[in-house]
Amino acid sequence: MAQKSNSPSVEKSAPVVAERGREVRKHNTEIGYRVQSGHLSLLSRKMINVLLYYAQRMRGQEDAEGKYWVEVSKIVKDAKFNSRDYDLLRESLDELQSVKIIRPTENGGITSDVLIPSFTLDNTVHSTNEALSPGQKKRGGKLIVGFSLPIGVKELLLNPRSNYTVLPINYVASLRTIGGLVLYEITKRYSTNPSGVTNRESWQWWWKILTGAAEGAKSPEYKYFKRDVIKKAVDEINTVTDLRIELIEFKEGRWVKELQFTVEMAKQASFDLDPPPIDNTLLSRITALGVSTTEAEKLIAKHGEEELKANLEVVEERISKPNLPQLDSPAAYLKTALKNRYGDGRKAQKEAVTKKTEKIAKELQEAKEAAELEQTLRRSIANEARDRFDALPEVEQQELLSQFGESIKGPALTSFRKSGLSTQLVSATFNRWLVETFEVGNS
Repeated sequence: MAQKSNSPSVEKSAPVVAERGREVRKHNTEIGYRVQSGHLSLLSRKMINVLLYYAQRMRGQEDAEGKYWVEVSKIVKDAKFNSRDYDLLRESLDELQSVKIIRPTENGGITSDVLIPSFTLDNTVHSTNEALSPGQKKRGGKLIVGFSLPIGVKELLLNPRSNYTVLPINYVASLRTIGGLVLYEITKRYSTNPSGVTNRESWQWWWKILTGAAEGAKSPEYKYFKRDVIKKAVDEINTVTDLRIELIEFKEGRWVKELQFTVEMAKQASFDLDPPPIDNTLLSRITALGVSTTEAEKLIAKHGEEELKANLEVVEERISKPNLPQLDSPAAYLKTALKNRYGDGRKAQKEAVTKKTEKIAKELQEAKEAAELEQTLRRSIANEARDRFDALPEVEQQELLSQFGESIKGPALTSFRKSGLSTQLVSATFNRWLVETFEVGNS
């Protein structure tokens, strides 16, 4: 991590270019946003990192209004947003414009600000080959977004020369919970610290930062915060990123008072990781029931995608039955289903069907293998009988052929008299007759 400079001022220079790939440099005052009012969703937090990534590479190429223009398809790809529901994208941009955060200054003070003062969604492609003047556009039919950065910290955001953290976009995109994303940024900041540990703060401080709780929000019991946020975040970071972290608890008597995290770089980090996209289809299904996007994200973080999908199926099936009374509040019914674990029955039913299907498939496979084995055995016995016949003197062969001719009738006899053993029908019939005559395989 670079050392802190003596002056907060930053000289103008060429656009930042990450030496090690697709990375965004965030000044440490931008790590772990402290929310003053509103709520930052997971997608919004990923999006600000992606927007900063592009703004840093377009430094000096903003238009006359101070906006940087990027194709929406690129933002969708880099933020791992897999839905064509651009209302969610618009909602995330609204959050970045409206949610107020508290920014610490390099001189020890604080300032209240938004993450992007304004944005514009358009269906034209703005040229990025040179600085733009108002109205300078190129028609292309692609959806693009133009966004501005707060004037007071714009240079610090675009070109942090010191006291910054390098965040690989791919790892940022791979995280699926708010707690995991925020904790990754914080622990990444300390990953080059010789002490190998993060800052030590009260668990309430960590709760507020990792959940994005607004000022004045009431914290839960520590055990629930640890279960629902910390454990999931730590497991997620250790599984899909380039860090390995561990929780340290500091107690006073029986009670946990403060938290800290050990952090080290993973011995084998895959920078080619291609994480799965955020399941915004699931998010859309939840919000369709009347649940807000913010609450939907909280439900996903608390219960997990699989549990939510199982309970959503219960609610959606209940809504689809016209013979039953209409639900007054599908959103409330979903929460009831989650609380009472209605989805467990659906999961158990699916598991039972899966097990039965697997059992049938296994039995069919075993029957197929048994049939093939039996066929192979019969072919081997027939070949053995035929080999014994071929080894006999010609006189004995003719005698056996005469006996065989007396034992058959119908088409086989007709074919035998005409062509001998040359046809497949007669040859196969003769082999079976030899097996019985020689009693091959009965020993």
